This record gives sequence, C-alpha cells and structure tokens, in this order.
Amino acid sequence: MSTDRSAVAARWDRARRYGFTTTRVPSTAFVAKHRSHDDGPGHGMFLGPLGGPAFSRDLTGRFNRWHLHPGTHLVEDVDPAFLAVHHETGGTHHHRVLRAEVGGSHEVATLFPVTHERFASAELPFVVTLSAFSPVIPGDEEVAGLPVVVLDVHLEAVSGTLPTVDVAMFWPNLGGWRPSWVTTDDRGDRAWPGHHHAGNVNRAVSLDTGGMAVLQSREMLPGRAAPETCLSVTGEADGFSRQLQYKTDQNATGVPDHEQAFTLGAVRHAFATTGRLAATPDGSWPAHWHEPVGSAVAAHLDPGRRSARVRFVLAMDWPEVTFGSGRAWRRPYKAAPGRTSATAMSERAHREADSWLTRLDSWHQETLQDLTRLGWSDSVAGCVINELGLTTALGTAWVEGASPAADGPLERDEHLGLLEGFDDGYFYYDTTDLWHYAFPALTTAWPRLGDLVFADLEDALAASDLRERPVYRVAETRPMLHANRLPHDLGSAPEDPFVRLNGYVMRDDPNTWRDATPAHVLARLTHTRLTGSTLTERSWRRLCHAAESLATLGPVPRHDEFGDSTWDNLALRGHSTYAAALYAAMWAVLSHEADRRGQDAATYDARRAAAVTVLDELWNGEFFRAATVGKYTEAVMPDSTWGLFYADICGAPHGVPAEQIRSHLRAAYEICHVGYDDGRVGPLLIGERDLHRYERDGGEELQVNEVLVGSGWMFAAMLRHAGLAAEADDVADSLRDVLYGGTGLQFRTPASVDRDGRFRAPLNMRPLAIWWLGRRTRSTRTGGRA
Repeated sequence: MSTDRSAVAARWDRARRYGFTTTRVPSTAFVAKHRSHDDGPGHGMFLGPLGGPAFSRDLTGRFNRWHLHPGTHLVEDVDPAFLAVHHETGGTHHHRVLRAEVGGSHEVATLFPVTHERFASAELPFVVTLSAFSPVIPGDEEVAGLPVVVLDVHLEAVSGTLPTVDVAMFWPNLGGWRPSWVTTDDRGDRAWPGHHHAGNVNRAVSLDTGGMAVLQSREMLPGRAAPETCLSVTGEADGFSRQLQYKTDQNATGVPDHEQAFTLGAVRHAFATTGRLAATPDGSWPAHWHEPVGSAVAAHLDPGRRSARVRFVLAMDWPEVTFGSGRAWRRPYKAAPGRTSATAMSERAHREADSWLTRLDSWHQETLQDLTRLGWSDSVAGCVINELGLTTALGTAWVEGASPAADGPLERDEHLGLLEGFDDGYFYYDTTDLWHYAFPALTTAWPRLGDLVFADLEDALAASDLRERPVYRVAETRPMLHANRLPHDLGSAPEDPFVRLNGYVMRDDPNTWRDATPAHVLARLTHTRLTGSTLTERSWRRLCHAAESLATLGPVPRHDEFGDSTWDNLALRGHSTYAAALYAAMWAVLSHEADRRGQDAATYDARRAAAVTVLDELWNGEFFRAATVGKYTEAVMPDSTWGLFYADICGAPHGVPAEQIRSHLRAAYEICHVGYDDGRVGPLLIGERDLHRYERDGGEELQVNEVLVGSGWMFAAMLRHAGLAAEADDVADSLRDVLYGGTGLQFRTPASVDRDGRFRAPLNMRPLAIWWLGRRTRSTRTGGRA
C-alpha cells in the first residue's frame, strides 16, 4: 500500500476550508424543546452506507451514536470501541488511545462523507491523522450502499523518522444489540453492555489482501442469517497481530484488571507495554447472555520511516432488517458482486478505498466549484455537502424481498425510506410534505433511488385503506387513507413500513391536507425534469387522475379544518398563499406537460388562471398574505410561493408576474429574517411586521415563532432564483452558522430553531432542501441497478 501524501494534505485542507472544523466540543448554544431528544453538542458525522448500519464518532473520539437497525437511534458511549497507538523510544514504551481527553491538541475537519481528526502532543514524536469514511459516492448507488467503514491512520514524524510504532483497533461484537423503539429524549434504560450477547463468537479469517482479520459473528437458529462484522487491518507495516476474542469488561474476582486473562484489561495492558496483541491467552467461545466480547487487530512498524499509513476496515454484513411488526426484509447489497460476505467486502474495501477517495475528491471539487460559481460562500458550499449526510443518518432503510411477502398497496419489491425524524410525531418513512422539499438531494446524488420513493408515492396515491381509527383532534373515527389523497407517510419503523401507510392518521387527519397532492404532482414532474427522464403514460395518467379528484374542491380549496396542511399547527383559514401557489403551479405544470404530449391543455390552463385569481386576492401590494381569513391575514410566509419556483424549473408559465414574486420575497426577507433577531438564526416560517410574537395555535408552540430550517433553505434558493443574491447570501449564511458555526447542532440538523436558543426535532428530513442551492449541479444516472 502506498500513500499519496499530497492527496492526504489536500483533503485535510479542503475539509478545513469548506467543511465543519473545530478543536473543541462547542458550548451548548441551543437546548431541546419539550419532547425533542438532545444528543448533546459534541457529536460528529455518521459513518456508514445508505440504508445500512451506521454510527458516529464524536468530537472527542468516542463512538457513541448508533443506527445499527433502520429506525433506531441510540446515544451510548461504548467504551470498548477505540483506536490506540503505541511507540517505543529508547526502550521506553508509550501508549495513547486516540481520544481528545488524553491531552495535547485534537482537531476535527469534516466534509461528508470523510471526517479527519488530527492528534499531536509533546509526548508523541509524530502527528496522527485519522481519516474515516464510507464510500457514499454520489452517482454510484452500488458503492454508496456498501456496508463498510474505512479508517486510515496516517503517521508523520515531527522530525527525523518514526520510531517503532504500533497501531491497533479494538471493537466489540455488536451482534444482537437492538435498542427499544423509544423515540423521545428520555429512554430511561442502559443499552450497553446489556444482556443481548448470547451466542456472539469471533473467529480468525484470512484476507487475500494480506494483513490481519477477525470475523465477529453470532450463533443463530437454522434459517436465520447471522449478522457478521469483519474487523481487518492492512497498511505500510512490517507485521500484524490480533486478539481474537476477549471479554470487554472486567470480572469481580479481586485480580487486577491487567492480570485478568481473556479480558480487555489484559489485552489493553499487553498492547500498552509491548505494542503487541495476543500476549494474553487467545481463543474463541460462544458468549453468554451477559458476556460482552470483542476483538482487536494491530499493525506494527519498525523504525526508520518518515511517514506511514495503516488502514482498518469494518465490514458489517447485517443482511436482514426486521421492523416492529416482525416482517423481515433483506438489504439489496447481498445481490451485488463482491458483497457475498463481510470478509469479501472487507477485501474489496482494502483494494478499492484509494480509488473511492479519489472519486470523492473529484466530487468534492466539482460540487464546491459549482456552488461557489452560483455565488454561495465557501462555508455554505461546504454545508450543502455536509448536509447530504442526512441521507445516511435518517434511520435510512433500503430493503427488498419481504418475508412474509408484503401485502400492501406498493407494487415494487424494493424500497428506500428516510425518516422524517426520531421524535414522537416524526417517526415515519418518506413523510411526503418533507420529501417534497428534500428530494433534490436524492435526485442529484442517486436519481434511481429518488425514483424508488416517487414510485412508491405514486402507488400510494392510487391506494385506499378504509379501516377506521380515531382522529384525536377532531374526536371522530375516519378512514386511514382515501383514494387519490397522498398519504402523510409510507409507514413507521416500529410498525410495518412500506405495507401499512399513513401512520400519522391519529392526532390529525392528513387526508384533509390541501397541499399534499399538488405538492406531489409538482415534485414528481420537477424530479423528471431535473433528471432528464421521461414520465411514463401510466404515471402521467395517475397524476392527472389525482389532480382531477381535487378539482371538485375548486381550482384552490379553502382551509376549513384546523391542521389541514403541512403546517398542521397553524390556524390557517380561508385561502392560503401556500396552497394557492401550489395549485396555480400544479395546473400550470399539468397544462405544460399535456401540451408537450399533444393533449388538450385548455382545462388545466383555465384552472391555472382561476388559481392565479385567488393569489391576486391574497396580494396586498407588497406581498402575498398568508391567509384570507383569521389570524394570519396580515402575515407573510417566506417560502409560501415555492410551488411557482417548481413551475419555473419545469419551464411552465404560471402567469404570476415575476416582480410580484420578487416583491413578496423581498418583503418576507425584511419581515421574517431581518425583523427576527436581525437575521441571526434565519427566517421565521410566518411573520408579521411589528409583531414580535404569536400566541400558540395548536397546543404546543410549534411552527409559530420558529425558523423552519428546511423552509429557510428553500427560501434562500428562491431568493437567488429571483435575483435577490445579497438577501439569499444573508439567509444562507445565517442558517449555516446555526448548524455549523460552533453551536453544537452539527450533524444533528433540527427541524426548527428559535431566537430563544431552542431547537426541535433533531435529525430532520426537510433541511435536505439545502440541495436546492445547487440545483444546477449536474445530475448523473450512472451506477444504478437495472
């Protein structure tokens, strides 16, 4: 293995210039609102593939956020997971765990999907740079779904050459570890080490790439696939060693920890004092239920080098996904070449990791160049890239082949699901009102996976579920799903996702939402336009049929029930700009598409004109008012004309003067952004000139008096589209500073923040709307499955 030192330095410099960088854990600038979980301010980027096991390493170097099963989010410091270095100088042994709290300097620089950590201290005669990544490469979904994590340890002598150096990675067997389906901030139980270890066992394996490897597995009943993890090491080393198995905690035997054979205490002591593993008795045995076990591998370097690299790989072959209902699915990667086992995937990662990094370098350079050419600052451009990490962090499920076979309305066997979030009320896959903001992230990076979600939503749009259940706000029983009404979601992880839909029919009734179906029609046709694909006749007819079913409510329906829009905590009444703009745009895009297909577009165009008339009634000479009746008749919603933005992208004339839209956006900027704490935290979702605070509407203070991060990113994109570049920059810079400006919100993007220093619903899907900022970035359809 050879290392391109200049490439390593360039990645570090690029991450420091554009990405998130820090030398300390940020202070807590924002605290969680009631019922929102709070991971704390020290967390880093998730490592892991699209739809596979993922975890993160925090800003002190601890592995402590875990998404091992789709839909489960757990914060737990697993102390037996760590990397360490040993060096010998003049017969004296020195040992250091690669964590910040040990002393010296520690800097983190992250540009998704690669995170770098640099360690230096007076006790180290070399600088350690740890670079960790998974090959989540836009344009190549096959590699992006590969369940591997690569951790490169670079050693650079401070002066002269390196002494004798040893580098080791210690990793627990995580088989059987599944937290409960609790989604709120207070889980109330200790998850690790727990009592799930029965049958966990490790065995030695060999790699064609050389080095050293251990396969961590689990004894399973016949017919069940065992989760397997291959921990391996290669690199510029003179030798390798491993400790096959040890107990990761100590025994109450009265014997000092370092003298307890078969335990981590003895293994760690041996490495600290000799630089070698296997200095304590080695072997393998099936663990008991209360007996956590782990493995370690190490590389050993003789003195004399100026620099060196050691590469560790974790390949996690966890082929089954089981949701709360008990239905099991397989992960699609098992059908791909080179993915037949954890060992094979580990070998592939050792062979191809340098190529993956080169491809990521090219993507970083091209994307940053595109974004800065569009006018965005370096820090905002880097924020766009880092926020793509939400695609792997949102409890993502990429599944196929259900057992027992799925009996729901979705016709395809393969599904991709991103959670709206992990808190109560958000715990749903592909929540449609957020997806219609977020889809450009998938459209740009992995368009076929975006196709999968749109195909499922298309099937759901044609489905119905007449089972009735209580809807608590209206105190009535109502059907789960009406035909030609887009569901709120494709199911919840603790239930039966992709089979039982519209799980949000509980507090409110999303079947009444005025904006969901027109938003889907617009998003579907915009996705088609952005990818350069062709809408099938079947898909076209389904969209038309759904639109026709809405026409019975008029060209723009009125709001007549509390919560009958995505803004289900706002008391919108009468006509709203949000819905009117969506309908005007939907009829415009349908007219444009019908004309393109050689079909009669006159009916659609007449409805478009009628919808524009409703917008005229909402126009006050400066902006489009949020509603015609009730509390918000003098208010403005910054992104409420996003439907017209989509129509522009589709090339569909909507008939609303560009100067009116520009005036609306400028007024919204002045009222909701500058007028809200001088723009420090971004634009309010809804605001009114000279009004400092709204009374809450729907029980909790949600949506009112809040900056909705995803809506803010949409607003920034619309401002630039309208030629308001300075305003766009101001909004984008404020949102970037909230997320990555030392606030402690990095890599846990919330749904909302406010000027009182509170956030809500961290790890939220709507902020993927940031990818509208680079919407001219070239999309690619390479690397997809047939």
